[in-house]
Amino acid sequence: MTKREMEALKRRKKAMYRRRRIAVFGGFLIIIFLIYGVFFLMGKFLGKNSTSGSSSETSQSSSVSSSQQSSSSEASSSEETSSEENSSEQSSEAEEESSSSEESSSEESSSSQQTTTSNTASSWNLILVNRANPLPDDFTVDLVDITGQYKFDSRAADALKQMLADAEAAGQPMVLRSTYRTKARSEELYTAKVQEFVNNGYSQEDAENEAAKWIAPAGTSEHHTGLAADIVSAEYDADNWDLVEDFEDYAGFEWLYENCANYGFILRYPKDKQEITKITYEPWHYRYVGVEAAKEIMSKGLCLEEYIDLIS
Repeated sequence: MTKREMEALKRRKKAMYRRRRIAVFGGFLIIIFLIYGVFFLMGKFLGKNSTSGSSSETSQSSSVSSSQQSSSSEASSSEETSSEENSSEQSSEAEEESSSSEESSSEESSSSQQTTTSNTASSWNLILVNRANPLPDDFTVDLVDITGQYKFDSRAADALKQMLADAEAAGQPMVLRSTYRTKARSEELYTAKVQEFVNNGYSQEDAENEAAKWIAPAGTSEHHTGLAADIVSAEYDADNWDLVEDFEDYAGFEWLYENCANYGFILRYPKDKQEITKITYEPWHYRYVGVEAAKEIMSKGLCLEEYIDLIS
């Protein structure tokens, strides 16, 4: 066999192998299509059966539910008859209860109004006391004990107690230096302050004017109202026997200044309001005015005189 014939034979064999592979691959595809067709037909057949079965079950359940509804409607109609009879009896009782509850609620609201605060210039919590506005001679206040010898207006005592308790819980225990003060005690303190200025070379008139900036004369002191308190921190109290502006340098003052309004108190004599209050700066003097008024006063940087003018 020549070389050319051998090459021709190889080409024929390769062509034959290719045809065989094509035939095998084609047969494989045909088998896959046949299997897919069988599954497709079975799925359609089973789907029809399940649909017909579910429809029959649905019809059965609907018939059962309709029968149940008819029976329940009959039961409800009989219950409505009895409930209508009971409702007439209950309505008369409810009317009697509502009338009695309205009477009791009106009594409770009137009693609660006696102790709540309001923001009018004539409100008990906003009473203005200074040299231009002395207290009337017949002024009285209901006092309760706070701690030791210190007393406070019964309507504001709980707020003061809570503020002192929360300050201690925050790591800033406080000490009361003064709360309610009688006119006799104010006169005693004022006279002593006048004498102190006289001893320092002031004339009697100048001494009285200067003393009034530190100690309000009897009848013009907020301490007579039972709504004012001189408060310092325990740390300051341990370092100082007198009340001086240095208290503002203590952490206790910072806590009071930032939190007093939450309890209805204000810093009564701010440093930048001395021309209005006619009282020297007192970082220890706090006055109860109610939470709403206190928050507005402190947030706007007002003194009580300015706030009274604002709402009048």
